[in-house]
Amino acid sequence: MLYRIAVAVSLQTSVVLAAPAPAPTADRATLRQHCTGDYLTYCGDLSPDGPEVQACFRQNKTKLSPNCQAAITSFSKGQKRG
Repeated sequence: MLYRIAVAVSLQTSVVLAAPAPAPTADRATLRQHCTGDYLTYCGDLSPDGPEVQACFRQNKTKLSPNCQAAITSFSKGQKRG
């Protein structure tokens, strides 16, 4: 279990969201803060570095916590501006 938590904390948000460019550190930290629990709940059996996680988050989008959904929306808007 500790391994999964460590993996989730180091989750590469660019893989989860298929970001074309690296996200600023603050955006990554916000995603980790608000989406780690959702990752563990819905996608924890998947490697955080695999494309399957991106699909898992998309598939479970309506189930994600409001804070995680807001963090993803903010991250995505930031990527479009960058």
